[in-house]
Amino acid sequence: MGNEIILTEVDYVRLNSLIYRLLGKDNQDIRALNFLNIEIKRAKKIYPKKIMPDFVTMNSHIEVKFLETGKTRELKLVYPQYANYEEGLISVLSPLGCALLGFKAGDSVAFEAIGGTQIVRIEKVLFQPEANGEDLLLYA
Repeated sequence: MGNEIILTEVDYVRLNSLIYRLLGKDNQDIRALNFLNIEIKRAKKIYPKKIMPDFVTMNSHIEVKFLETGKTRELKLVYPQYANYEEGLISVLSPLGCALLGFKAGDSVAFEAIGGTQIVRIEKVLFQPEANGEDLLLYA
């Protein structure tokens, strides 16, 4: 399992803003916000045009394999307000979503699930906004 996270500067700014905006809300999971904050702070930040297309960024579509069961699933990493696990829209504030952010195809990542720690391998990045000319500027 890799441990260097690569994050675009745009994702970093947006996620940092999200964390601070949600910290004041009573219904937020402080633990999830703190975990995401720790992860993005330790990430290497790069200009969006320089991120390789096999890295998971916000709004990336990916295929993951749950190593315990061997099942694969297509997911899209989204902001919390768009999350819907049944539709494959996984929040960056979820343990799985946070674990996937900044890693690349071929990496295995661990996350805490209801039944204990699970490991998934990122099989493919099917779509990454930056590789398709999207999300390259913070203010367009």
